[in-house]
Amino acid sequence: MKKYCIVENGLLEQHAGSKARRDVADILIGLGWEACPVHPIKVRVNVSYLERIRMALVFQKDWKRVEKTIQSGDELLIQYPLDMYPKVSMLALRQIQKLKQKNVRIGMLIHDLDSLRNQNPEERAWYQGAEEKFLSQADYIIAHNKKMTAYLKSCKMTQPIYSLGLFDYLVDSQMSAAEKKNSAEGIVIAGNLAPEKAGYVYQLGSVDARFQLYGPNVQEEKLGKNMDYKGSFPPDKLPEILEGKFGLVWDGDSLNGCGGEFGEYVKYNNPHKASLYLACGLPVIVWKEAAVADFVEKYQVGITVNSLEEISGEMANMTEEKYQVLKGKVSEIAEKLRTGEMLKETMEKVGR
Repeated sequence: MKKYCIVENGLLEQHAGSKARRDVADILIGLGWEACPVHPIKVRVNVSYLERIRMALVFQKDWKRVEKTIQSGDELLIQYPLDMYPKVSMLALRQIQKLKQKNVRIGMLIHDLDSLRNQNPEERAWYQGAEEKFLSQADYIIAHNKKMTAYLKSCKMTQPIYSLGLFDYLVDSQMSAAEKKNSAEGIVIAGNLAPEKAGYVYQLGSVDARFQLYGPNVQEEKLGKNMDYKGSFPPDKLPEILEGKFGLVWDGDSLNGCGGEFGEYVKYNNPHKASLYLACGLPVIVWKEAAVADFVEKYQVGITVNSLEEISGEMANMTEEKYQVLKGKVSEIAEKLRTGEMLKETMEKVGR
């Protein structure tokens, strides 16, 4: 009996792929799983009909090879959704069903649920249908947290569902040097800074605190005087570069709770930036209604607030003694995230 995981070509190279997906693949391979490579087919605007045909043919060839490689009694873990053009990814269903018929155990680890992230009724309905077709094939599912698990159960998923807790964030052995930088003042914001994704950032000028910004798509001319833009860096480099005392996990267009479709999504998902901050030794500030707030409160690794307007008061009451207590709690979690223990522990629960 062998264990396999689907890995997009290039995902294990330092310059390519999603950090979260790459870390999952690295951890599983470290546990003895074998990689099943497939070509990544990224979403692009205005994809031509001929290009869609080409993508479909490449994709089908990849999955037919996967089907032939994996034998009865083996196990396959799929990172969902497949990191490719969504409607082309549906072509994998036939091969997944054939693997099920061969008595292959199938697991699906969820990165995103687009039925929750997309508020367009027509598109949301399509994604709900796709998710049901894919996830119903799984013998077990790994969800982000208990709230996502409850949502999946409400969608009639009856197989075992395991909560990851947080995504791991693998870093090298030099992390201790990076943690020393976190004595710098300021609250770190890392991620996509486009106004349509992080509109709240451009309202932070009214908040009595200092912010250090890292990420693409910033509109610097709209930033308040209390914000310093540090640049955009690859995810693997961020732990060496981030400087601040807290990391902010927020999304949407409002200071008073996470707003818009991006804000609604944080009620169910674990933002990868939470893992980044904690892996760097930074306590986090999160919205009280965010799903990740349960983890933050349980392990006492940050502060939960209803509004970003509360930050100035929280910072004023944050004595050095209180901060060091938080840092101590964070250090315990940080070591687990940096070494892949969250997924390793989950896979032990999954068992066989």
